[in-house]
Amino acid sequence: MSAMDIFAFDDQLPTGADANALLGGKGANLAEMLGVLHLPVPPGFVITTNVCRRFLESGWPSDLEERITEHLERLGARLGRRLGDPTAPLLVSVRSGAPVSMPGMMDTVLNVGMTPEVRESLARASGNDVFANDTWLRFNRMYAEIVLGVPRDTLDGSAENDGSATGILAAAERVRALAREVDPEGIPLDPMVQVRGAVAAVFRSWQSERARVFRQKEGISEQLGTAVTIQAMVFGNLDELSGTGVVFTRDPATGEAKPFGDYLARAQGEDVVAGSHAVFGLEALREHLPEAHHALEGALRQLEHHYREMCDVEFTVSAGELFILQTRIGRRSPLATARIAVEMAEEPGFPLSRAEAVARVDQTVLQRIASMVRVDPSATPAGSGLAASPGVGVGELCLDPDRASEIAAAGRPVVLVRSETSPADVHGMVAAAGLVTLRGGVASHAAVVARSWSIPAITSLESATIGPDGLRVGGGLIAQGATITVDGGSGLLYIGDQRGADSADVPEARTIREWAAALGVEPGTAAGPATAALRTTVELFELVRAVELKGLCNAERAAAALSTDESYVLDLLAGSPSFFRTTPRGVMITPEARAWARERLAGERTGANAAGVDACYRRFLPLNDRFKQIVSGWQLSSTDSRTPEQLAMLAADVAALHDDFRPIASEMSGYFRRLSTYPVRFDRALAELRAGDASMLASPMKDSYHTVWFEYHEELIALSGRDRAVEEGAEAETR
Repeated sequence: MSAMDIFAFDDQLPTGADANALLGGKGANLAEMLGVLHLPVPPGFVITTNVCRRFLESGWPSDLEERITEHLERLGARLGRRLGDPTAPLLVSVRSGAPVSMPGMMDTVLNVGMTPEVRESLARASGNDVFANDTWLRFNRMYAEIVLGVPRDTLDGSAENDGSATGILAAAERVRALAREVDPEGIPLDPMVQVRGAVAAVFRSWQSERARVFRQKEGISEQLGTAVTIQAMVFGNLDELSGTGVVFTRDPATGEAKPFGDYLARAQGEDVVAGSHAVFGLEALREHLPEAHHALEGALRQLEHHYREMCDVEFTVSAGELFILQTRIGRRSPLATARIAVEMAEEPGFPLSRAEAVARVDQTVLQRIASMVRVDPSATPAGSGLAASPGVGVGELCLDPDRASEIAAAGRPVVLVRSETSPADVHGMVAAAGLVTLRGGVASHAAVVARSWSIPAITSLESATIGPDGLRVGGGLIAQGATITVDGGSGLLYIGDQRGADSADVPEARTIREWAAALGVEPGTAAGPATAALRTTVELFELVRAVELKGLCNAERAAAALSTDESYVLDLLAGSPSFFRTTPRGVMITPEARAWARERLAGERTGANAAGVDACYRRFLPLNDRFKQIVSGWQLSSTDSRTPEQLAMLAADVAALHDDFRPIASEMSGYFRRLSTYPVRFDRALAELRAGDASMLASPMKDSYHTVWFEYHEELIALSGRDRAVEEGAEAETR
């Protein structure tokens, strides 16, 4: 196997490697959350998509198990645990992660590494037999279904229990016996065999029918493959201070700017996303574990500002401690797409421009919004549940996904009604006019897929049961084949076609069209380079900040600082006369621009990892002293005695400093994307210094290493919330 086959979350990828393509979206984001944002992510490693493609072509690679074992040993050493060791057991999750989000379409196995001895060890360590036995049952059930192919409905009956420690243990033994009926080898007790089986099952799930249907609907290439993420387990089912949830940084149905999601106490993640349990909103977490809720809110703000998008986040609280298990760009309804784009672009300090907002909302989204209708206000609802995906859908009630697929193929609108949906129902959901589930929350598989495909949906329909004759709601029967109306915006269900005559009014859709017209582009497209359309908030702030740091500068020097064209800078300057004043010596910013920039900086700090930024600043200070000594030593040396050898030594000193500084610059660019131009400028100055141009050390009239260093220091001071005068005083005291 090559060096690009398995990576720990904190390993460096080879230069030029595409993290998303190699590690999958899940793995790439876990690495970024851990290494850049310093969020509480359990450690782990990723088997790359390269290995998946090789597995699908020719089977299990001969040396893959050896490499996995090496990484499991590294992971265990880091945590003081070992796979299969009953005295200090390591348990892991084995999860899929394609380069493109495919929610629920591929497989996951949790609690891998469980054995009877490990179960007893967990019981002793936690003092909780119910937790230990529940974890044992969960592992056996998932392994039987995902790896061995035991049908879920068969497992449901075997796994039922009374919640007592003995009842749970008996259920686990029934599951194991059922697994032996399907496969004589049954569920293995060797932890490494378990890992191998789980990894192979995740790879195989890339070719499952549900995954194929989803890729065809979404236009995803069959050739991508999935990565496999192996991560240390944290236990939401541990005790009363534990639980799990899925949360969106904004409401994915309406776009409202507040966290929105599901939480379930004493549970593991699959309980929430599978839609198989009654779940509760985030208020339950606030009431249950207020400190964890507060920590989650901070992480959500940080993620949204970092990715400049609405994020979908999976989390677990174990013994009161918050862990982030996954994030991805959240799927949302057309309504939410427009509202989120507009509100982010208008939010002070949020790093999204109007041009970028326009580019995110294409004509298809606007057409779907325009086609949204309202329910007749005089209609009487037959039932209510959670509003999971907005819009109004009308069709004949169908309880079977196979039959729903046939009805849709025949050209008739259908509403699929299920107790809960699983990825196996995708073929029935894909063409449905509406979706209803009796269980599950707003973050369940059904809700996520419905929103992304603009299917009106209701989850957790109240007082409802499904029988052979149809759907019973509140004592009344709605027979299969009857026409029903789903209002996914209100969570109400109606008998008959109850669509009204008027359409929904969405002001954000009008705003997007207005912005697109002002920019001279079509919605869903970006403005062309070097046009007035590019005078957006983000670019303007970068220019204001560049001019502010230099005090006075011309367009050429500003363009060098932004790594862009001079004509582009001139266009920005001309388009913002209230922010810039031209003097005989150059351009400077106005007081209005200075106040505006301060507000933007405050907004950037709000969305950043304050502890991480502070740590970067503290690591920078010794390097700053070192650089001062390099510059002073060179400037105080005799110009007559400088030789090519001395210049080479100077360049070597700066290069060594540059190498030590690079991790700080990389981390800060992760916190603040606009800082990503600085490494380019540092590299350029160093290259010219190495080529023999001594002026590129500290010339104030060039984009020299010292010029860039000074400006970067100013950025660090501002972004860490410090004051320049105070910092200068502190430095003077240490000298």
